[in-house]
Amino acid sequence: MSNGNIGISAKGRFGISVLDKNGKIKKEKSISNTSNVVTYSGAYQALINSTSSLFGIYTASMGTGTVEITRSATGLGSRASGSTGQTSASRVGNEVDNLDGTSTLTLSRTLSFSLGSQVGTFSEVGVYTPFDGEVFIAGQLIKDEFGNPTTITVLSDEQLVVTYILEWTVPNASQLIGTGSVTDADSNVYNYEVYSQPYFSNFAINDSYTVSRYFSALDDEVGFFAANGTTSLFNTGDVGGGFGSGTVVHDGAGTVTYTTQTITLSPAAGDFTDLVYLSFYTGNSDSAADGGVANTTTNTATSSNSSRYPLLIKFVDPISKTSSQSFSIQASFTVTL
Repeated sequence: MSNGNIGISAKGRFGISVLDKNGKIKKEKSISNTSNVVTYSGAYQALINSTSSLFGIYTASMGTGTVEITRSATGLGSRASGSTGQTSASRVGNEVDNLDGTSTLTLSRTLSFSLGSQVGTFSEVGVYTPFDGEVFIAGQLIKDEFGNPTTITVLSDEQLVVTYILEWTVPNASQLIGTGSVTDADSNVYNYEVYSQPYFSNFAINDSYTVSRYFSALDDEVGFFAANGTTSLFNTGDVGGGFGSGTVVHDGAGTVTYTTQTITLSPAAGDFTDLVYLSFYTGNSDSAADGGVANTTTNTATSSNSSRYPLLIKFVDPISKTSSQSFSIQASFTVTL
């Protein structure tokens, strides 16, 4: 099978301001727009492991470590006690279409320590989720304008404010990511294409709906659709279930592998003809509105709360199933963060 790139990436920036007791910025202690490292575990947590972390609640922490933070880091080198309050961001107004099949979401958060709560000399800063074991999303050593490590000292009558910007690039259109073929028991060869889907279930740019297709739950149904993408030939809900839980494995180095359970339709399950599309979605309805194909030209699955799977499979050579045949399918694919 040939493979293609889905188009997911992450990067970030931060700024630090120290305010006096009257709320005035002390310019000599402020740093702005410094690049930082989004960790592998942070990207996985935000983009795949949770349906809310991309826009979810984050807190900022300071540290005194001196070792450069890498993508494999699981925390600041020497995290200081105390964190900021929690803030979140929204998709609306923060999403820009890159006109290449992807969107970039630039999510800015201002995270403030209370006056006098963070006192000392600090050399690193980072962002964590305050849940799921406090996953380390991103961080960096504090650096001067020349890119050299430096420190910031905060006094008891001063307030520390961290501004964090996370940039997530996600697909907003269907993309051809694989081709291959399967052979049935009668030696008939069927060629197929695999299309990745927009990151969000509702893929309109700047839509308020934030549930992702690229999340770790794989308890989805399989819809069998004819060439028009709307005529439902069969649905795994008709035989009592979908893929089940499946597995999602993150190797800790940026690669996530989805593998579904195998679904088998027995000969007694029924017939279908001219199968072209396999679409995956939640729920037990075999309605095309829930799991069909919205556009057979772009090979994009329906935009709805139920359409939550990252793949759409298209058989270039239509398949038929008779009452004397069984049909099995298992899907597996990888995402690099």
